[in-house]
Amino acid sequence: MEIDTRFPTKLDSISDAPEPLRSALVEGLSSEEPGRLLLYAPAFSAVAEKTPATLLAVTTHGWFVVSETEYGGATVEKSDFSETLFLELTSVLLSGQLKIHFATGGTSDFATINFDTVGEEFYREAIDLILAGIDPVLANAAEKDRKEASIIEAWPMNLRFEAKRYWPKGQRLLTAIQWAAIFGGFQRELAPAGALLVTARELVLISEEKRSPRQLTGDLHEFGGIITFFPRVRLADFHVSHHERFGVLALQMHAAHGGEKLEIIFPSEDEKVVSKAMEQVLTAAKQSPAATPPAATPTLEEIQQRAYFISERRRKLGIAGDAHQDWITAEQELRAGAGQVGRGAGGGTSGYTS
Repeated sequence: MEIDTRFPTKLDSISDAPEPLRSALVEGLSSEEPGRLLLYAPAFSAVAEKTPATLLAVTTHGWFVVSETEYGGATVEKSDFSETLFLELTSVLLSGQLKIHFATGGTSDFATINFDTVGEEFYREAIDLILAGIDPVLANAAEKDRKEASIIEAWPMNLRFEAKRYWPKGQRLLTAIQWAAIFGGFQRELAPAGALLVTARELVLISEEKRSPRQLTGDLHEFGGIITFFPRVRLADFHVSHHERFGVLALQMHAAHGGEKLEIIFPSEDEKVVSKAMEQVLTAAKQSPAATPPAATPTLEEIQQRAYFISERRRKLGIAGDAHQDWITAEQELRAGAGQVGRGAGGGTSGYTS
């Protein structure tokens, strides 16, 4: 397929990915991981910074981020859904960035993807898949209704627009609050305007982002937002505290092998509202049933992908064989495992192939 050299592209198969990203992904990706989404972002320049080309692969078990290095090689960062903590999407004019925070070795780390926002919808799709992978039992909740949407109708236009844009698909809104920016002496901004959406599956924090480019002077700014998605199942604890001019919501996010603490600043007069919203998160957590991934037979896409990896490794090892036998072996392996392990998040059948 034809790959856009300027904007992000959703790839149909691993073989469509350019080198050296393709080889790095094939080497790191297990043949037992059916793919669900594959995104390529070319090298991207924003203001005085140039970012590398990247490849994001979302599978039924986790995700991979492959980045091209300055010297023509590639690095791979990856994590299972079980170790993914939260996701942070920044969008300012044409400059977009996705950070995926994950636990590793008792601490936390993150993978970064920079892209032109012309292709932002692809990365919102990736976020939805990852959130569904983290908490699959709530991946297909009811669509939002008019009553829920009315909660945000009185908000300022920019926050209302962002809330509608980043409201997770298929998730019922339990509550939502918004606050104005906090200013100190000489009208210095202490914290930006923001909003918090609470669904049964995640918390979505919207924070206004303003950048003043170095080449511009005066009051010229670039406006955008930082949207952070916190899976409810990763919330280990929270605490609301009071300071002189503002309140602080501290979130403790935790996975099996590490965690991270984050702080959200909001106007002090909203402390009770924020506390009540967080209590609803805990109530939803107690009422949610435990996730039980469904078992399923392999799809044609899954068989094709595993056959591709079998053939690639067979050729590297110099083992005789052909594509027909690779297909039969892939189907047998997948059918043998279908009764033991579910296909994972969302239960969808679409994805990339070889």
